[in-house]
Amino acid sequence: MKRAAAVFLAVLAPAIAFAYPNGTPDYVTDTGPFCASCHSVASAEYMAELPADRAKGEVAEIKHYGLVRMPTPPSPYIELANEEKEELIRKAKLIDASSSVTLEAPKRMKAGQEASITVKARGGNGPAICVMLVDRASRFQARPVSSMGWLIQGAPEVRGQDGKPQTGWLDKRASGTGRNLNYITIADQRFDLEKKLFPEGTVTYRVKAPSAPGVYTMAAAFLYGTENAVNSAFFQRPSGRILFSGEVRIEVE
Repeated sequence: MKRAAAVFLAVLAPAIAFAYPNGTPDYVTDTGPFCASCHSVASAEYMAELPADRAKGEVAEIKHYGLVRMPTPPSPYIELANEEKEELIRKAKLIDASSSVTLEAPKRMKAGQEASITVKARGGNGPAICVMLVDRASRFQARPVSSMGWLIQGAPEVRGQDGKPQTGWLDKRASGTGRNLNYITIADQRFDLEKKLFPEGTVTYRVKAPSAPGVYTMAAAFLYGTENAVNSAFFQRPSGRILFSGEVRIEVE
C-alpha cells in the first residue's frame, strides 16, 4: 500500500507544482508570498488576520514536521524510516536557524524622490533562493510595493553567493517587457550544512517614492527550501519557508 501511494504521488507531482529548492522558475513577474501557499512560515505572527489555530497550522512544526511524522497517506514521507524522518527534521531546523533576511531603506524621503533599497538574504539549501519587496510582513495579504505607489526604476541589481552580478532571472522576461520586478530569483547557490555554507544574495532596488505624503511600511519576503530536489518536488511537501524582514516605516513628505 505504501509503495502504491508513493507511485501515485510521483505520477501526480509534475502536473501540480514544484516547491523549493527548485524554486518558481516561471513566475518572472511581480508577485507576493501568497504564491508559495505550500510553504511553511517562520512565524504565526505573519497571519494576524487568521484565527489563531489556522495561523499556527502554517508554521513548520505543524505544517512540515507534522506531515513528516505522519505514518499514513496523504503524507509523502511514508517511505522514510523514523530515523530518516528525524534526520530530515534535524537538518531543516539547522537551516532555519541559519536563515535571515534584512531590508535597508531610508527613513524619510520626499514625494517622488528616488533612493536605493537593499535586501540581503541568507539561508536555505539552494540551488535557488527568492526575495520580493512587499508592503507589509503578511503571508497572505502582502502586496508588491507598487500597490502603495512605489515605482521600481529599472532592473534591480542582483548579486549572488559569490558577490558577482546576476542577470539570468531578469533575462527570462519576454522581449519588450519591463524588468523592474519586485520578485527576484537568485540562482547558482551552493549548500553544505556541515561546512555551514548557505545560499545568500543581495538585491538592490532603485525606487521612486509615492506622490502622496504619508507613512508607508515596507518589508522583504524571503523564500527558501530545506530539502533536496528529490524530497521536495511534490507540492504537498511544505519543506519550503517564508521568512520576512522586519517592517520598515518610511515617512514620505
